[in-house]
Amino acid sequence: MSEQKIKIFFLFIFTLSLFSLIAALYIEYILGFKPCILCLYQRLPYLIALIIALTYFFYNNKNLLLVLLALTFISSFLISGYHVGIEKGIIEPLFSCTNINTGIVNKEEILRSLKEIQPDCKNVDFSLFGVSLATLNFINSFVLTMAIVYIFKYAKK
Repeated sequence: MSEQKIKIFFLFIFTLSLFSLIAALYIEYILGFKPCILCLYQRLPYLIALIIALTYFFYNNKNLLLVLLALTFISSFLISGYHVGIEKGIIEPLFSCTNINTGIVNKEEILRSLKEIQPDCKNVDFSLFGVSLATLNFINSFVLTMAIVYIFKYAKK
């Protein structure tokens, strides 16, 4: 695979990761949909992929960076798969996705804590074309992982 195609791929990963993070922040801060804890965790692989893709343009070790990208999107696949499983009721969450403090007795503290409660991971508050963002991320992470494996396989030639 030519260096030009590898460069285009890393530029694509950079653009996709940047767009994904901007879209998540737009949905949260502009549209007002508060993310659950797993939604926040799903942003981390995109931040890491953004840094890896940017690194390619300064540190041109494509094999190492492709392996790191593959590991990043595999972790994204696992996190989003876990989230989709919780949304569909297939998997019971290992931890509580909400942070409710039951020891509060003061009225003002109760009202303040209600504003700070994160949404439950089971609930899909925002969807695109009827599909949750966790499901879209699950599909996207799988496709990107397969693309990276394919590129890594043919990048050596």
